[in-house]
Amino acid sequence: MAREAAYWVEFQPVIQKGMAREIPEYNAIEALVLIPILVHWKTKCQVIWEGKVIKEYWRDDWGLVKYQPGEVLHREWRVANEWEVEEWKDLPEEQLKELGVFRKDGEFSIQIVEKIKDLQAAIRQRGRHIPARKIARKRRKFVLAGDAQSLSSYASRLSALLQEFLKSPKPSPQLMERVSLELTQISQLLEGSRTSLKRRAQAEIQLALQGKFWEVSARAGEALSDLLNQRANNFEIAMKSIELAEKWRDLMADIERRFRDCYNRLGRLGEKLQNLLVSSQPLQPKDLLPIANEASGIWKHLTERVPNFNPYYQRLQEPEFQRLSRVVIHAQEGRADTVFNDIEEATAKLEAVAIGEKVTRAELRKKKEALF
Repeated sequence: MAREAAYWVEFQPVIQKGMAREIPEYNAIEALVLIPILVHWKTKCQVIWEGKVIKEYWRDDWGLVKYQPGEVLHREWRVANEWEVEEWKDLPEEQLKELGVFRKDGEFSIQIVEKIKDLQAAIRQRGRHIPARKIARKRRKFVLAGDAQSLSSYASRLSALLQEFLKSPKPSPQLMERVSLELTQISQLLEGSRTSLKRRAQAEIQLALQGKFWEVSARAGEALSDLLNQRANNFEIAMKSIELAEKWRDLMADIERRFRDCYNRLGRLGEKLQNLLVSSQPLQPKDLLPIANEASGIWKHLTERVPNFNPYYQRLQEPEFQRLSRVVIHAQEGRADTVFNDIEEATAKLEAVAIGEKVTRAELRKKKEALF
């Protein structure tokens, strides 16, 4: 399967070239331009003859990962997949460090640059989806168990088995049969686990099934410890995920505050120009330039100072807002109506963010009442 994200060490050069920028206080990275990064991965292939696999090998593949302005980019650790483990297992620590690979107890992980379509989706992912997957998805009318609750169930079953198993010096054949069935079922439920602790727990359960009766309690006890440690890790992951969602929520609030401020400033400029337009005297460039210069300053502020994250970045790229980039030229040419249209259309583009995307019932009621 192709890599969907570049390694952090592969992404760092584009930051050094000024194509992307880190925002450390919000744990985010913004793409300033389209960033294509060539990545490498391996695909397991088989040679089959007369229905039998006679050879397996890894095929090298290459492809482009594209990071777009507007996406929320974030550094994230992930567990190494099979081909990466094969490639890294014999490398010295110094070389692993150069690749950005972390090794602990024979397990490998790598830091990648994750991309999320927009800031609102990023907050939902970190504030809702990851905690729900790790702990539980609690809603008003239903609750879906997360991984931590499943681990609690497995641990409870193992603990009950251990208590019963340790009551007598030598368990009966009936108890041994029940223990075997229970351990087999838990092992099957842990099949295909990606975390090292779950895999270790499954391995201990397999050893318990294969060992003598006096080894069962020791192996099951190790598996129980691994499952409880994984449960503790899940809570830690969920907590850190929510904390990141809080940071991104603060970032969103900061961006929306800037939109509101600029919306109000543009609106006042439009009002000022409109009052001048209805006066009897013709407007000269000297009358228009102070208004146009301030409107241009607002365009520069939002374009250059606001982080490049959708949906806000996308709104600023709309032609109606980009008209402000030419407002000074229009003022120098004495085109008062055009300057007003530049400001009015840009203001309309900021409005959805400044006063909210959704039109409420209360807002419609007030507008209706104002007509009568």
